[in-house]
Amino acid sequence: MFESILYEGTMIIAQVHESIVHLNDDFELVLGDKELHFILMAVLGMLLFFMVHFVFKRLAKWSITAVSFIYVFTVMTVIGLAIEIGQKITGTGEMDFRDVVAGLYGVLAFFAVYTVYRLIMMLAQYLIRRGKKADG
Repeated sequence: MFESILYEGTMIIAQVHESIVHLNDDFELVLGDKELHFILMAVLGMLLFFMVHFVFKRLAKWSITAVSFIYVFTVMTVIGLAIEIGQKITGTGEMDFRDVVAGLYGVLAFFAVYTVYRLIMMLAQYLIRRGKKADG
């Protein structure tokens, strides 16, 4: 049973991969395999991050952003490896560890943007509070 679930999951991933490749070709985008992995993994990673963070934040009374990131990065590593293994099994692509790395760079890049945004917002809140205290 587990093998059939794993096989079906691999086939779904292979179909999604083929659809993305066809969209890339249909729109005549000049995105290579590494760029597609970068974008797809970055978007999936950020979506997963926000979902995990939403749940964990409500379970804890303190911030768990670092825990959420570690969890998401781990899951994205597994997904990246599963995609490459699925490509090898189904023959829909070349199994290449560098694709996994490119996808994880996408996750890191998008998370870095999110972190900078959060830091800017925290700094702005701090400056606003400091300004109100000086006035009062």
